[in-house]
Amino acid sequence: MSEEVTIARTTARDDISPAAQVRRATFVLAASAVLGALALPWLSTSYATTLAIEIMIAGIFASGINLLVGTTGLVSLGQGMFLGLGGYGIGIGTTVLGLPLWLSVPATLVLVAILAAAIGAVCTRTRGVEFLLITLAFSQMFYGAAIKLRLTNGSDGMSGIPRPDLGLLGLNADSPVVFYYYILLVTVLAVAAVWRIVESPFGSVLAAIRESERRAAAMGYTVSSYKVGAFVVAAVTCAVAGILQSQYTYFINPDSMSWQLSGEGVLMVIIGSTTTVAGPLVGAAVFVLAKQGLSVLTTEYMLFFGIFFMLVVAFFRDGVVEAFKSAVRSKP
Repeated sequence: MSEEVTIARTTARDDISPAAQVRRATFVLAASAVLGALALPWLSTSYATTLAIEIMIAGIFASGINLLVGTTGLVSLGQGMFLGLGGYGIGIGTTVLGLPLWLSVPATLVLVAILAAAIGAVCTRTRGVEFLLITLAFSQMFYGAAIKLRLTNGSDGMSGIPRPDLGLLGLNADSPVVFYYYILLVTVLAVAAVWRIVESPFGSVLAAIRESERRAAAMGYTVSSYKVGAFVVAAVTCAVAGILQSQYTYFINPDSMSWQLSGEGVLMVIIGSTTTVAGPLVGAAVFVLAKQGLSVLTTEYMLFFGIFFMLVVAFFRDGVVEAFKSAVRSKP
């Protein structure tokens, strides 16, 4: 009898498909990550909490970029422009116009969406390298405006950007722990929204456009409209990251709109994976932790980070997440 039970258990284990193994391992890791995130401020140092905040903000930013790079197949070097517009939007709304934060945030996101629709209508008429260069050109144009305009306080930037007023809940967002949970909540909502969009019929059309624009057009889809829609959603997602970043530092300056920041976002997506919603979050974590760790070891950390990135691309060509999935599938 014991031999029959052993054989039955072995057979059941062997019958588990690789896809089911990946789903199970992913669920375990996701659950562990959520529980770890909830407990982090109480089990670790303030420095670790600070790093976690930076990772979550970077993860939202990278998620917005991945809507273009991974889902739609459009590589952009201009998403830092929208991150900066998010920060400047609430900065101007609260410190210059005197509007409350609860009004400045939605107004900023609406304005970013309108602006992104106009810019996207121009940019999405191109593809490949041309799309990359025109998004870079728009980003540099807004970067120059942020430096020159008095409204943005030029290269000195804007300070005094407020955090949300949580007094009705008996909380103070200036507290690092309270602000951490605020960022965690927004991150969960933002990533869930991105996942829902990717898994929706709209996301399926974007994936079809990525594979073949001509085939998608032949199926009756208005390709240009879908690409502009993806551009707008990506821009708003990046603007959310900009709002959080400016609240985190109480400050925004033109560097947040630089093409270098956009490039870092693309690196996060490549490191993590372009094929999954979790990829940008994982890539952001690897990017921030590697950058911080190397900066402690040497002042020339960017040189070594470049080497680190090349090694990641060489050994994990489809990203860390896909490498993990492949390892789970091949596990006997």
